[in-house]
Amino acid sequence: MQRKLATRVVLWGIVLGLAATGYISYRNNRMDRLYAEAAGYPKYFRGDHESTDAVRKLAAYRGHRATALLVDVALGRVPLELGGPQLEAIKELEKRNDLEVAPVLATILQPHEGLNNRRAAAEALQHMPCNKECVGSILHYLERVWRGEPNYEDRFVYPPSFQDVPAKLRENQQMVYDSLYRVLQREKVATLTDLQEVYGLGSNSPSPFALGLVSRLGLPEACILLEQSDQVIQRSSPRWYNAPRQELQAAIDELKCK
Repeated sequence: MQRKLATRVVLWGIVLGLAATGYISYRNNRMDRLYAEAAGYPKYFRGDHESTDAVRKLAAYRGHRATALLVDVALGRVPLELGGPQLEAIKELEKRNDLEVAPVLATILQPHEGLNNRRAAAEALQHMPCNKECVGSILHYLERVWRGEPNYEDRFVYPPSFQDVPAKLRENQQMVYDSLYRVLQREKVATLTDLQEVYGLGSNSPSPFALGLVSRLGLPEACILLEQSDQVIQRSSPRWYNAPRQELQAAIDELKCK
């Protein structure tokens, strides 16, 4: 009797194992097919609308594998980069609220990336937890723009009849910057940590970018670092040490640190 029971348990275990393996195989094959449609593989590509719809269906699957496939589409690691699927992948990743996803989306913030992609990533980051790595990518992008590096859309030369286009682009760019400012204000601890470690806030040579940014963000928490920079800079004579004294004082005044 016990032998028969043991045999049945083993058989049921085998059946359940085969069923689980079959389901996982079917699930993975389905995700692979949807990814191929979303990524624009020639054999499966039907059009931008169909590829975008494939992204939505792929996003219905949970788990690391589905997330990784969505990340590939969002970052353009695909045979055919299409605007619709890429933007949809960014939006779907936002909904997952995954701590590991935000730093990945933040890498889209590069001047060479299209405005629509940068804007979608910036808007998504407003609703996601953004860790130190994520904040670091935001600051790196903002510094490059602050230093005068043109965004992708700024490199085009528009004829006189299209002179209203640059103004509209600047308006949309400002929306991106404002979204990123809100993320930095929310993640003020990570922001100030990075500004201290990477941009020298609190030292005798703080980056003018960092000084201007804390003023723009309105972070009174930065005062202790600003005053620390002021104290060490005051020990050095302007005749032999060229520090950003005016920018530092402007930030102190703006934040009413003293």
